[in-house]
Amino acid sequence: MTTTRTAGICSPTYRRLPTLALASPEDHVRELTDWVEHASVVRGGTAERRAWNSAYKWLRLAQGLRTMTFNMSYDDGGMCSAGGDFDVVWSEMMEAWQPHLVRLGYLRAALEGFARVLHPDGSQPVAAIERAEHQLFGRPDAWPVHAREVAEHLATHTSVRADGTDAVVASGVAQAIHVHRQTAHGLAGIPEPTNDANMQIFAAGYDEICAAREASTVVLLGIQMLLGAAVDEGSAAAFDDKYLLDGMWIPDSSGGSRWVDDEMPYSEFLAVLHLSPGEPPEF
Repeated sequence: MTTTRTAGICSPTYRRLPTLALASPEDHVRELTDWVEHASVVRGGTAERRAWNSAYKWLRLAQGLRTMTFNMSYDDGGMCSAGGDFDVVWSEMMEAWQPHLVRLGYLRAALEGFARVLHPDGSQPVAAIERAEHQLFGRPDAWPVHAREVAEHLATHTSVRADGTDAVVASGVAQAIHVHRQTAHGLAGIPEPTNDANMQIFAAGYDEICAAREASTVVLLGIQMLLGAAVDEGSAAAFDDKYLLDGMWIPDSSGGSRWVDDEMPYSEFLAVLHLSPGEPPEF
């Protein structure tokens, strides 16, 4: 039997950079949850604060998801060894795929909640993110790093587009919602392992796993853009400073990166919180 783990097979460039690499969804959502915990909606009353807290709790659920365990074996008393190998690999595939899909559902709920509280005019999430995208256009200090690249990569996994929008991140969020909807409606195909002529079993489903992971990431980035626009216009505010415990690389004004190992305002941290800290520089 050959068991090939599915993680890392579809690995976009922005996840492999030596500095400013995109963090994994589980690390990304943890930092975004921390940001929201230190922020609040400014405009509105009790109902708006309650809605904000509800959206925050959906983020907390997504942040709390770490692993899922599957046992895809079907023991009928007469299974051959190849069948057992198939089920072991299939279980590993589901353990790699399903956490991203479950996380995507939680993140979509959080996105819907933030869109409702920040856009009481009834704007749908994609339209709200499109407005935020146009508002932050040309603002590298407020634009989440790699947001465009993630949306463009997700487009390689799905042909869905947001009708009538030229906003690439909003279009990416529309694609992510489609990925979630396909699963919720039972329309998504469930990948299975494959085998070769020698009956060795190999993992498959790389595209499905990558699509679910990048869909979760683009929704997180969409939430960041929504919050960034809200901070920009004064309808939300972040408090205190973010203490970078181990330091991290952040973009600099020249298009490169600089190492920061102290505190930075949470309002500035919003655009870079999804980056992997990276190794510290050698002085």
